[in-house]
Amino acid sequence: MANNSRVVEGGERSRFISYDDIYLSEPDMYTYSYNTSFDGEGAITSAIDYVVNAEQPQLYRLEGHGESELPSTFQDQLEKANMELHDLSLLTVDAIPEDAACLLIYAPTSDISGEERDMLADYVTGGGKLLVMAGPVDGASLDNLYSLLSKYGVTANEGIVIESDREHYAFQVPYILLPDMNSHAITDSMIEENYLAIMPIAQGLTVSADGEGSGVTSLLTTSAASFSKAAGYDLDTYEKEEGDIDGPFALAVSIDCGNGGQII
Repeated sequence: MANNSRVVEGGERSRFISYDDIYLSEPDMYTYSYNTSFDGEGAITSAIDYVVNAEQPQLYRLEGHGESELPSTFQDQLEKANMELHDLSLLTVDAIPEDAACLLIYAPTSDISGEERDMLADYVTGGGKLLVMAGPVDGASLDNLYSLLSKYGVTANEGIVIESDREHYAFQVPYILLPDMNSHAITDSMIEENYLAIMPIAQGLTVSADGEGSGVTSLLTTSAASFSKAAGYDLDTYEKEEGDIDGPFALAVSIDCGNGGQII
């Protein structure tokens, strides 16, 4: 143990807190130095929650479709929230585990099967939580995955979203999007702190009039000057061409599926 580290103990459970979890250092690319912040309260609160609660939320990550590894910063946040992460293939089970607090699909490169889609649809209408982080895939389509949204009036458009409004894209690259954040329990804390969401290479979602206001909330939206390049990864111009789809688009949605179920 390094000096000034901590151990929180309760009964037969314990959690080690390293000094690096108390004082966090992050590189600053602009000054070539490190910014240090104090997170002792967060680390100790998380440890107390862990030792006094034997049953922690179980998070299942779908596998079998070329999914990417979770970013380390995201995994660190899951651990701090005391969520236990497991891999799950729907092809080898008859049902999604009953103890699943949430099912996660992260950056798949191939589509799910029709049987898997049906299992996921039943899961969310029965009260399950589904978090999907996916976008346009080079040389493939995710029709079955995105068909989960059609029941709720949400359609995934072909192609890659391009912004024509300079205030809505970053680094002088029109497909690195800076969408508007709309008020929701997920986004309010970021809006209050004036954060920006950066969305590179995104797929546009269209929310129908039936969807808006009936359980579907658009969390991130593009400007009215955006459009989706039908050429996708084969695009050779940022100009709008025949066959491209007019925006605006939602880039993230929250869907109330009934019975407490939710898709993000």
